[in-house]
Amino acid sequence: MKKKSVAKRVRNGVTLTLALVSVLIVSSCKKDAQIVPENSPVSVAGKLQGITNISPVSAYKVSQPISLNGAHDITISGDSISGGALSCISLVNCYNIHITHCKFVNSSLYGVDLSNCTNIIVDGCYVANVLTGVHASESKSIQVNNNSMKNITGSPQGGLQAEFENTSNSAADASSNSATNNQLVQ
Repeated sequence: MKKKSVAKRVRNGVTLTLALVSVLIVSSCKKDAQIVPENSPVSVAGKLQGITNISPVSAYKVSQPISLNGAHDITISGDSISGGALSCISLVNCYNIHITHCKFVNSSLYGVDLSNCTNIIVDGCYVANVLTGVHASESKSIQVNNNSMKNITGSPQGGLQAEFENTSNSAADASSNSATNNQLVQ
């Protein structure tokens, strides 16, 4: 009889152990409550005094100035670039490029410099302490929209948020470029 009661207790113990393991496995699969970081886009935008169309600072990745020649069909997004003696982004002979939610600062030249480019969109970026926000020469279908710019140095009278130079005198090329809803912030 002792052997049966010991065997029965072992079976009961194994059964209890399996039940506890099952409960632990099931409860460990529960989704944790979502944690909302303190510097969410809403709180960061509020701290930046009305700048609402730029990415939160924590979302940027620090990058070196970007220089591309003949590139196409790409998106540049989330970069923080300090240009120094270079433009933050320089594109030559490029097309179908979207530059979005980037931060371009501290360049003695341009935030974005475009030469002989087509179909380039620059939107949702923060640009500060540069000569001109976006400079495009001999380029067409350039859209500079919804950017926030500060301390655009340019000339002693101030700099330009977007500058389009088309020496070919093509009215169609010139009219294909646009700059809308950009704001100069203090």
